[in-house]
Amino acid sequence: MRPLSYFLLFLTLTSCGKKLTNSHGRMKHPAAYVVNGGSNTISVIDLRRLKVKKTIQLSIKDRFPHHISLSPDRKKLLVAMPEFDFSLGHNALHKATHKKGGIMAMDVQTEEVLLNLPLPKPNFNAVFSHDYAEIWSATATHSGKMYVFDANTGAQKAVFSLGADPTEIVFSTNGNYAFVALEESSFVLAIDARLKQIKKYIKVDPFPTNVWAGDDGNIYVENKNLKTISIINELTLETYEFINLDFKPGQIAYHTSLNELWVCQAEENKIAYFERKNNAWHLKSTIITGEDAYAITFSADEKTAYVLNRKGNTLSMIDAMKHQKLRDIPVGKSPNGMVLIE
Repeated sequence: MRPLSYFLLFLTLTSCGKKLTNSHGRMKHPAAYVVNGGSNTISVIDLRRLKVKKTIQLSIKDRFPHHISLSPDRKKLLVAMPEFDFSLGHNALHKATHKKGGIMAMDVQTEEVLLNLPLPKPNFNAVFSHDYAEIWSATATHSGKMYVFDANTGAQKAVFSLGADPTEIVFSTNGNYAFVALEESSFVLAIDARLKQIKKYIKVDPFPTNVWAGDDGNIYVENKNLKTISIINELTLETYEFINLDFKPGQIAYHTSLNELWVCQAEENKIAYFERKNNAWHLKSTIITGEDAYAITFSADEKTAYVLNRKGNTLSMIDAMKHQKLRDIPVGKSPNGMVLIE
C-alpha cells in the first residue's frame, strides 16, 4: 500500500480533534506527565500535592505507548504508539514482523488529540524539531527508516534509510543535528536536521542501545551489552570519552549545578551518580529507587530528580542535593517515559 493510501486509511480508523477521557478537570502546573505502556494511559501528577491528579486513557487500542516528549514551546506532547512492548526485547521485536507503529500529538491544555500518524513498523519515540515545525520518528527494524512529518498538518515531508535497528532520537542543543544509535552496529548517526540526510557515522562501542542528550553539549550513548557509556561532543561529532561500568546502563541525565552524571541501573532498583575528577568520570555512590529504574529527569531548578520504576509502577522523587529518596508516587502499569511542565 502506498504511503498516502495508508495514511488515509489510518485516519478513517482513528479520529483527531477528540478530547481523551480522564478522571478530573483541566490540569494546573507544575505537573509530571508519565506514559504507562502496560495500561495505555498517561498519569498526570500534581507536583505540588505529589499525587496523580488525573489519568488520561489513550484512544488508540492495542498499543503499548513508549516514551513521551514535549514541544520546545511546552504546548504539545508527543507519544510513540507502537503495537509492540519493547521490554520484551530485541529478538521478540524481530519476530513481530506484522506490528505497526504510530505517533500521537496532544495539546497540553485541552488534551485534544491533534494528530494520529501511522508508521509501518514499531517506533521508540517521537520528537519535535527545535523550530516546532516537524515531528521526527524512526522505525526500529533491521532496515530502519527515519520519518519526518509536518507538525501542524501531519503531512509526510521526508523518509530516508538509517540502518539496522535505530532506537531513540535526540536533537543537539542548537537543533542542527539529530542523533540516533544503530543497535546492530558500532555507530551513532548524526543527521543534518535541515538537509534531512546522514551527516556522519560516529564510531562508538559495539551494539549501542540508546542515546541521551545531556544538556551540556554532549550526547551520552548507553551500551547495555558491554556495560559502557560512550560520550559524543555534539559540535565536533566525535566520540571523545568512554566510561566502563559494572552494571547495564539505562537512561542517562546530566546535573549541571552539581556536575554529576546520573545513570539508571537497568533492570535494577538503583540510580548511580558519577562525579568529575581528574578529567574523568568516577562513580560516587548509588541511590535506591524502585524496581527497574528506567527513566530519569530533573526539575527546572535541579533540586529534585524524578525516576520512573518500570516494574515497580512508581515514580520516585529524590532530593538531588542530598541524594536521598523522598517518596514513591504510584502511577500506571509499566511506566516508560515522562516530561515535566513547570
